[in-house]
Amino acid sequence: MRNFGKLIPLVCFIFFASITNIYSADVEFFFHPNEFSLGEFAKLEVKAYGDKPFRTLQTNVKRNGVRIRYVGSGTETQIVNFKVSKSQIINFYVDTEQEGNFQLPEITVEYAGKQYSSPPFEFKVSKKTKNPPNSFFKSFPFDLDEPTTEENPEVSFHTNKSVFYKGEPIVGYFVLYYDQYRQPFLERDPNQSISFPFFLSETLRQVTVQIEPEVVRNNVPKKTLVFAKEIYGLTALRSGSFLLGKTKFITGDSLRFNSLQQTIDTKPAKVIVLDLPKNSPLDFSGAIGNFKMYILNSPKQVYVGETAYIEIMIEGEGGFEGISPMVFSNPKIKCINQSKIKNFQQLESGEYGFHSKVKILYGYQIEKISKENVEPIRFSFFSLAEKKYKTISINFPEFQILPKRKIDNLIPPKKEKLQLELPFFSLVLLAVLGIFGYVALKKYKLNVETNSFVRMVESFGRKRDFFLLEHLENRGVSKSDSIWLTELISDHTDPSHLYKQLSKKDQMKALNIANSLKPKE
Repeated sequence: MRNFGKLIPLVCFIFFASITNIYSADVEFFFHPNEFSLGEFAKLEVKAYGDKPFRTLQTNVKRNGVRIRYVGSGTETQIVNFKVSKSQIINFYVDTEQEGNFQLPEITVEYAGKQYSSPPFEFKVSKKTKNPPNSFFKSFPFDLDEPTTEENPEVSFHTNKSVFYKGEPIVGYFVLYYDQYRQPFLERDPNQSISFPFFLSETLRQVTVQIEPEVVRNNVPKKTLVFAKEIYGLTALRSGSFLLGKTKFITGDSLRFNSLQQTIDTKPAKVIVLDLPKNSPLDFSGAIGNFKMYILNSPKQVYVGETAYIEIMIEGEGGFEGISPMVFSNPKIKCINQSKIKNFQQLESGEYGFHSKVKILYGYQIEKISKENVEPIRFSFFSLAEKKYKTISINFPEFQILPKRKIDNLIPPKKEKLQLELPFFSLVLLAVLGIFGYVALKKYKLNVETNSFVRMVESFGRKRDFFLLEHLENRGVSKSDSIWLTELISDHTDPSHLYKQLSKKDQMKALNIANSLKPKE
């Protein structure tokens, strides 16, 4: 009986945990550090894994001497061994007014219509460490922190590939390795540039890299911290062996009172860039990845003396740096315009990488009614999956060629004279007022529509490309409209000017999307 009595609380706890959402895999609570000094704060981070609606039910809580403050939310795309997961984050700061041992008051959030409560985290708040009573410094008014063993931090630059082809995009990031810091501080020295010799580099936004929290490095256990502010997309411009990521970082312990920050040199990553195989196709311009090509728009008929416009799309896994328009043997066919978009996103393979879209607009000057033989549209690239060159092609679109347009001098029909009862001056005045009124009304309507479009774009914040596309689809916008709007605003910084340049049809489309995103009253 005595043993059974001990089991009752355990059984009740298991049953209670099973019917609550505290420890659900959909929502997790993270509290750190569990020991800090008075005047400092800890952080409660709540993560929801998925894209469903996520919000906090409390913004400020003060209970039993513990104060919890809501400080914001955001989204995060994580890479675990270069596999993708999407999460939403709500952040709280936790502090107290006195030292002692405390238990975190319950915080409740809502995800996908279900409520989740934080577990009772325990933590300790202490005064700054004083000097020993017999210390020589006892009479001095300042505090010194406790002595610690010497920290030997290391910052290394890593890439997702160490051997790759020239023109193939890779990902690079910095990692701090440490063992004594309670809360490590890491910042790149602003006075030092980063060495990426013979590489194109770009900073990837809203992307973080997640690695193992503890590793064995040089036979010594080390904790890790990824420098999430700067994650780079890198593309090699020439072959050879290179050291990437040489710079300086400032590091220290942000929770230790007398900790001195130190500047350390990074350990660069050694990479080998290979030349592509020889005997490439004649029209190969350096594209590496896996692409497809198709026609977006082409005319059904064109008059002699006019231009036929053909728009094609090349898209797929890889960077757009090596994608260029085809040069036709027919000099009447030329590239008029091209636009390029590159996103860092989840690929069909499940890995994380670059996905590019390139639109190319060709103009074909029609000079005679007889048809000309036009070669297919070709595009060549190096396939990483098959380790060989591939050429894809589509037939040049066919259309009807009509004789040159005839412009007839139309004689306007005679109009019957109107018997006007109003004086001539009054009629002119009414006409002028009507024109001004119409113009003013149109201008007012345009301003209202423009402001609505601008507010919608501003509500997106810094979301662009893949992240904006996901946001729009989650808000109920159709996939085609989401893609159209994402591509529309991707390269424009002035939404007001952009809206005024749109056609009437596109303006109506943009307004319909803006209206659908407005909160329902």
